[in-house]
Amino acid sequence: MAFVYMNRYKKYYNMTEEINHLDAHTLALASLSLSSKGTESPRRLREFLLPAYRLLHGTATSTSPAPSLTFPSELYDTLRATIVQAELMLLLVLKFELRIPLPFEFLPRYLDRTLGELNAGGAGWGGTEDYDGMGREKRAEHKVVGLMETRIGRGCREEVVRALQNYQLANYFPARAIAAACLYVTLQSQGLCVAQTVESWLEEVTSKRVDAEDFYDIIAELEQGKAVGGR
Repeated sequence: MAFVYMNRYKKYYNMTEEINHLDAHTLALASLSLSSKGTESPRRLREFLLPAYRLLHGTATSTSPAPSLTFPSELYDTLRATIVQAELMLLLVLKFELRIPLPFEFLPRYLDRTLGELNAGGAGWGGTEDYDGMGREKRAEHKVVGLMETRIGRGCREEVVRALQNYQLANYFPARAIAAACLYVTLQSQGLCVAQTVESWLEEVTSKRVDAEDFYDIIAELEQGKAVGGR
């Protein structure tokens, strides 16, 4: 969520002539703090400020002691007030809409529908039906994990995190389209292919709610990002 807030903020100032008053570090901390509230997992500001200060100023050595941030202190109060003010500015840009749909919300359903094809005709390992029918104790006994905890599921989450850092993807594409594209890219990277045509798979998995053009544009953006990052 924090990446989405940061990119929405950047988009706002890219489209206006207003002066951007937040540096990258302040924006990042304000976005982290707001995202913890928007996802109903609030954190105290000191949980962000203290480690962030250590990261920015390094650690102490025998010849160069690093400055420290303590709580409570005048410096901490000053930094806290700065972040609170930054949160307000960010809220105004977001129009107080903290609850923004994320691709993570669609991933479990899309992955379940994709791998659930293994249930066809009662063949295979049973897809997700056997997992749903197991009790929690039985799953723990046999060390059975949910789909999102598998290699594919973790790969999908990593791909989504990377996608949300992208300015274009975070600002101009719907969350469900990003989820579908990240799932497809992850399957491809792990040597897995969908049984039918890509377009048919996309319609079935997303219930025809993702535009194919958006889907392919997102894949192209992701692949371009990998190419640039690999140089």
